Amino acid sequence: MHDTAYKIGAKFFETYWRSDFSKVLELGACNVNGALRDFRPEGSDWCGMDLGPGNGVDVVADDPYVYPFEDGSFDIVVSSSCYEHDQFFWLTFLEMLRVTREGGFLYINVPSNGAYHAYPQDCWRFYPDSGLALVAWAKRMKLDVTLVESFIATREADVWNDCVLVFAKGAHSPPPTLLCQTIPGCHNIRLAGQEQLLNARALTEDMVINQVLQNRVNFAMNAMQTANGVLTQAQAALNGLG
Repeated sequence: MHDTAYKIGAKFFETYWRSDFSKVLELGACNVNGALRDFRPEGSDWCGMDLGPGNGVDVVADDPYVYPFEDGSFDIVVSSSCYEHDQFFWLTFLEMLRVTREGGFLYINVPSNGAYHAYPQDCWRFYPDSGLALVAWAKRMKLDVTLVESFIATREADVWNDCVLVFAKGAHSPPPTLLCQTIPGCHNIRLAGQEQLLNARALTEDMVINQVLQNRVNFAMNAMQTANGVLTQAQAALNGLG
């Protein structure tokens, strides 16, 4: 798990965990350079599920789109850095909703950019309207879900910009402070009940960085041309002295 996914996962539990919650399901739970289980709330009943055995895996799924749990079994269901590898993530989303109790939350962190990384496949990237699409899909399937908040996070040491999505199933009580308010520099923020994006940006951070670098290259080339002109004039002056 890369740096920002790890930090934002910690902030999610600080923000959304409640005293009446107890059960958590983590999808893609195998610990690869850190896992959300590292932020397990004290006293919680945590279940980690993945497609194969490994550190942090309690349940190995026979079918990635049919979970071995009853409806409404968990207060919170989380998935970080997995949806990009999921061929049918829309089916995964429905199962996450099914096993979440009424009033519970779903947390999804997925890249909105970055290099191809097959694990075992790399299929998708998510943009600011992805949460709306998932809500529309769930409602089409007669499920009651709300996009509480979503945003794109600014990168830190690594190359990834995370698309962070928080959903609520059925009637719910949002926290007094939202996750996006705890993450400096996040943009393309979408909040429940608001149509307009907050801190909206059309360009991705990759595009902004490329633009800055291109401007620096152009500046350096112009400076070189100016310097060459000065050198040419100086050489001509020296030749005149001879």
